[in-house]
Amino acid sequence: MLIVAAGVAVVLLGAAAVIAGVSRVDGGDPAPPAASGDPSGAAPPAATATDGAAPPASPGAAPTGLSLRDNRDSVTLRWTYPAGAEGPVIVSGGRNGQPQNPFADLPAGSDSFVVYGLNRSLDYCFTVAVAWSTDTVARSDEVCTERR
Repeated sequence: MLIVAAGVAVVLLGAAAVIAGVSRVDGGDPAPPAASGDPSGAAPPAATATDGAAPPASPGAAPTGLSLRDNRDSVTLRWTYPAGAEGPVIVSGGRNGQPQNPFADLPAGSDSFVVYGLNRSLDYCFTVAVAWSTDTVARSDEVCTERR
């Protein structure tokens, strides 16, 4: 069990290092918005409910609708990635009642992840977050297994 715990700690520390490294890579000023292509300079029409496109989320919005499917030795997590976000997704978790640690860094737009290798008799809690910038990370509500 000690070897497994040490292995998990190494993976978690590695994920944290990757997240820290990725957050520093794109630290420059954002690119200016592209020209609209309309020579008149008129603003494009506002989106309406009938356009079918979801309005962009406000900057810093967290993933919503986090849910889990408990398969006992694995857990499938699903969520809604915020519209307009472009940052990576960070999956965190741990045993119920313990501090959570990040363990997966997923590409922007990801909306699901399967956590393998869980103890079938212990409960676990998870959150997902979107890194909007190096200073803004928005975390979802927590979901937990209910095995007992």
